[in-house]
Amino acid sequence: MSGMTMGDYGKDAPDGDGIRLRILYDAIVNRELIEVESGGKALIMTSDGVMEDMKSVIDGGLLFDSPDKQNTNNFAAKYTRKKVLTEIKKQGKKNVSKEIGFTGIKKTTQFGSNKGSGGGADATALFEGAACWMTAYRYSLRKDIDVDYTVTLEDLEAVSNSVETDEPLGKIHDFIMNDPAWMKSSIRTANKLYSATKFRNTNFKFHRGTSIVNTVESHYLAVNKADGRPFSQINKWSPADIYMCDHSFDTSLITNEMTFQGGFNKVLLDLLAEKKLIGVSLKKVTTNLANLTEHNFTRASLTVSKPFQSVGSKSLMNSMDVYVEGQGLSVQFRATDREGKTWQGEVMGSAAKHGKVGGGVMNYIMESVYGSGNGVFREYDSAKDVATAARLGSLDSKIFALANKRSGFVCAAGEVPNLREISAMRDQWKFAKYLGLIVVDQLMSGTKAQRDEITTRMYLYATSASDNSAPYIKIS
Repeated sequence: MSGMTMGDYGKDAPDGDGIRLRILYDAIVNRELIEVESGGKALIMTSDGVMEDMKSVIDGGLLFDSPDKQNTNNFAAKYTRKKVLTEIKKQGKKNVSKEIGFTGIKKTTQFGSNKGSGGGADATALFEGAACWMTAYRYSLRKDIDVDYTVTLEDLEAVSNSVETDEPLGKIHDFIMNDPAWMKSSIRTANKLYSATKFRNTNFKFHRGTSIVNTVESHYLAVNKADGRPFSQINKWSPADIYMCDHSFDTSLITNEMTFQGGFNKVLLDLLAEKKLIGVSLKKVTTNLANLTEHNFTRASLTVSKPFQSVGSKSLMNSMDVYVEGQGLSVQFRATDREGKTWQGEVMGSAAKHGKVGGGVMNYIMESVYGSGNGVFREYDSAKDVATAARLGSLDSKIFALANKRSGFVCAAGEVPNLREISAMRDQWKFAKYLGLIVVDQLMSGTKAQRDEITTRMYLYATSASDNSAPYIKIS
């Protein structure tokens, strides 16, 4: 198994949740041991500045890389060949530390390595690329591909004018030859995409990781910034893995739009209806027939409702967490680092399991419902400013006042807020508790209809189905 390259961190995470840089970020935040190139597992640490840049990339505020090598305002340019990480290993009774770069992390299956395909190949790029090549091959035939047929390299080479992938065909073909389950999955995917006449265009070119995909993803970053950053990562806007694109497609049709709802998304929906550009989300197909579903073709808020049920915590002093509950939805908001500088919600519930709602996203949702200045950061501009206020003791009286005002929602039975006890708490607790109390106070200051709208929007965001999410089809 080889080490990670800087470029690897910008690729899709194997679990489909953002890019691989997010995996390392989560491991650092949660103090998880990960495999390193020097051997064994180590705890990884880094500076606050590097962590802030990593989070900015994950949240869409900083480009990971740029096709223009003269542009150095991106993460890769800033940290390539820089030893900004520290690996800490246990040796006997001592901890031994060593400075390493981002390439000092081993490329395990956690980071997208595929042991069965040889050469440490990127399994995600390979199976998504296989879907492109196999679908182009199906388009060249008069009938479905037999699921037991072994597709040859020559079969796929014959349709090379209709495919563009970031992994070479030879590597992709080796991957499906070495993994019969993925060969069958790719065939089922191809047969289903061709059989869906609603989305069939015999002039399609199939893209993964290059050309039109880069255009869409780069423009998403620009629109997300212009629209107030409603999304913390591109998969929340669109989890499309590949694009089916008309050979004559003009990219200016999408790059002129600078809003999501009524702009970028509307154009994408029109292009989808015209069979000119269709995003496709892929899952491994293990059943005899693949399933195709449509997503975000209509405004989700017109058909989905997740009414508010409760907000608060079981105790003021014994927990830093605050919960927001809706029908089929539970979100636990808390500080996610030891220092108390990062705050986000962990989403639970059957339909939105293991999603996340970041502090910036929650602020956007609240301001969308209650108006500008009535979000999470109504008194401070950012989580960083709140963390500073916590260290300076500026939050103590604010927490005390909010806890008294909303004691019925945040205090245990018989628990009475005490300013002296609050002042003695750790900065991490103050940081998380203050932001949680702001959420409680704002939600309970509004109407029931507004609270219902909050939990519905949180649910839609967590399931990538908000009004601002892009239309796509899914094969599973």
